[in-house]
Amino acid sequence: MKEKILNILNDMDISLDSIANSWKEIVEIESYTHDPKGVAKLSEHLKQELETLGLKTKEYTFENSGPLLVAEMGTGPIEEGIILTGHMDTVFKTGTLQNRPFTIEDDKVYGPGVLDMKGGLNLIPYIIKILKYTGYDKPIKVIIAGDEEHGHAHSNCAELMRTEAAGYKCAFNLETGLINNGITIARKGRIACKIKTYGKSAHAGANFADGINAIYEISRILQGINQLNQKYSNATFSAGTIQGGKIPNAIPDYAEAELDIRYYDAEDYDRIQSDIHTLCTRDCITGARSEAHYGGSFPSFTDNLNQRFYTIVNTESINLGFGETSPEVLGGSSDASFLTLSGVPVLCSMGVKGEWNHTDREYALLSSAWERLILITASILRLEDKPL
Repeated sequence: MKEKILNILNDMDISLDSIANSWKEIVEIESYTHDPKGVAKLSEHLKQELETLGLKTKEYTFENSGPLLVAEMGTGPIEEGIILTGHMDTVFKTGTLQNRPFTIEDDKVYGPGVLDMKGGLNLIPYIIKILKYTGYDKPIKVIIAGDEEHGHAHSNCAELMRTEAAGYKCAFNLETGLINNGITIARKGRIACKIKTYGKSAHAGANFADGINAIYEISRILQGINQLNQKYSNATFSAGTIQGGKIPNAIPDYAEAELDIRYYDAEDYDRIQSDIHTLCTRDCITGARSEAHYGGSFPSFTDNLNQRFYTIVNTESINLGFGETSPEVLGGSSDASFLTLSGVPVLCSMGVKGEWNHTDREYALLSSAWERLILITASILRLEDKPL
């Protein structure tokens, strides 16, 4: 299989240089998750590229988020169909490229979003080119979100992805590849929560007794939230930001904190929200009031559908000479969570390998683009007419 694909790559004049050149193109189209116009530019670029390959495309657009791009090819029942999925948006603000341009040093590729996840995104057209060259005609669907990094908080993208994925055989999510050659078969879900606390302002000296200190009240709640780390065996609770007050000599009448909550067991979702509600409403400082607001959350991505799929891809990796992979369960979230809710087996972290995504140290391994291109294409061909 490897020799067959290598011959096709040679016939089509696809090389690491051409992969790097198209990679550079999409990195240089900045697509900060809170800049919908920037994400839309990248979507248009990818749309044109996929249409050139003969795929039929459509875009779902949203007022405050980047679009969802969907492209299709092939014939026959979708039960034999393969999904290639990922996201266009990055965490890096528009203008980051000016100080951190796309560069290659030895085998390391640098630039904003080069790993998460433009490296994986860049492989999708190449995978399709190879499959078309072999005469592969089973359904292939490409699903690329434009607002993954802020959890689809301002769109119904997650629901649309579930609908688009329903009925397909399996999905490769070309998210950040792991440096240890692992493949992600499960992830914790994420709950984004903001606690808002309201008190009563007063002069800290002259009218201290008349005030209701919102900072003290939110501190009480946060202590209780920290104790939930001991209550749950498969969940974590982290207070990431806190704000309150305007001047030091006034009792603050408002405070807020942002929480990052990760969980694995689906049944914990409602329990966690119930516990937070209890902390916000019981044992309050007299006169204080608190609310919990939720948004940008991900369900847990469980491994109950993925075992046979993983075994086939792992065996293919060994046979291709890329080594044995490892089944990984990660704390970070991805859109694999939404696709698997449709009953579709999903393997995640199938993109280029690297480290330090979301930071200025983010890099990807150039050689891993070649490896993952061959592995995914070979796996799709191996999966043909095989039940999962």
